[in-house]
Amino acid sequence: PECYCYIYEKTNNLLQKLREGVKTWVSKEVYKKMDVSIWVYDDIRVNAFAAYYEGKNYIALSVGLCQKFFDAAKEFVQDENLEKVFKISVEKIDGFIQLLYMYMLNFIIAHEFGHIVHGHLLADSDKGFIDEIHYEKEKIKNEDKWKTQLMEYDADFFASTINTAIFIERWVEDIRTLLANFDLLYFSFYLCFSVLAKESKNDFSTYFNKSIDEYEHPHPGIRMMYSLIALCDLLISNKGENETIYKIIWSGFDGVISYEKNILKTNKIRECYFSVSQTRKGVQHIMNLANGWSEMVDILKKYSYIPIYKTDFVKSMTYFLDENGEFIKK
Repeated sequence: PECYCYIYEKTNNLLQKLREGVKTWVSKEVYKKMDVSIWVYDDIRVNAFAAYYEGKNYIALSVGLCQKFFDAAKEFVQDENLEKVFKISVEKIDGFIQLLYMYMLNFIIAHEFGHIVHGHLLADSDKGFIDEIHYEKEKIKNEDKWKTQLMEYDADFFASTINTAIFIERWVEDIRTLLANFDLLYFSFYLCFSVLAKESKNDFSTYFNKSIDEYEHPHPGIRMMYSLIALCDLLISNKGENETIYKIIWSGFDGVISYEKNILKTNKIRECYFSVSQTRKGVQHIMNLANGWSEMVDILKKYSYIPIYKTDFVKSMTYFLDENGEFIKK
């Protein structure tokens, strides 16, 4: 349709660049073995999928997802209240929309790449397909939903690491530039999860009343938090613990919280995404995902194209909010 011509042009130009970048995420030998290609397909529904078929791997993004991602980036950058969180000069608005859209595309591509490279598709060779919507989810048992959550956790973690590594490679010794770049990275994560949550059939407003294994995707705030943990872990391991690193980390956290509070006006915790991850249930969810994934590694490592490393068992995490969004005294 004519209405999609603009987004096709924008997306195809970016994908030409991103396809070259994808080749650097693994060794040449592994990339050749994976035989992966990236596509956009005609579907107005918001979806992305990874598929394995006749020895080849495919990553596909729907036109609907590309459109929603671009609209989200545009709405974010052009919001009249954005200066309360993130200052962008008028002449740089179009450039920032393009950048944010590119980072969002790169994240979802890296996410699907994570499904492929860690053997999620090969482990279920009869299916060989993972998508972001799961239209038949009401027929899936909770046990299988939880397994899907664990693979989503792994794919998100992989994507977060890839995107953070790209920013580290472009490191400059200017704190203002670093803060702006990493704030943008934080928000690219946030907007990806926000779009996917809004377009899915999940009712996350009932999160505190449901068991965590009733979902096939983690709550978007949970996805956001463990993605930021991946970001912080890679950042500190590469650049060490110092004042600059802590400024970058807290600037991003503060920006996301401020965005929800001052722009989205989501003062109730059930309406927030990010703040849910700082409640007792949210923290337990993250711990269960991290520990559950470590147990799943032994099953998937024989299907993975690259080594999969286990994380240490997580015994405890600090939480700060109750279900009403009030700070808990420790």
